[in-house]
Amino acid sequence: MPDLRGKLVVGQALGDLAWFRVGGPAEALFSPSDEDDLAYFLSRLPAETPLYPIGLGSNLLVRDGGVPGVVVRLGKSFCRHRARWRGSAACRRRGGRQARRARGP
Repeated sequence: MPDLRGKLVVGQALGDLAWFRVGGPAEALFSPSDEDDLAYFLSRLPAETPLYPIGLGSNLLVRDGGVPGVVVRLGKSFCRHRARWRGSAACRRRGGRQARRARGP
């Protein structure tokens, strides 16, 4: 993927990223630089590849045997986006302005 700006690492130990410091390696770990970089990466990822998004590593337990497929680590640049459970989701931009709101069933 020649236009990839984020960091793609094969065999990254996820225990190094998790708050509990336990867990095996990801087959591949991708840390996108921004939303466009993530969209580029996902558009070129084969549909059959397992995909696991994670945040900054708190409340994350990873099995010692590792994780097949691609783990996408959404870093601090993605913290401005929020999601809520119970049928609604919200996406907020910096400054508190609501950019999009969708209701589920």
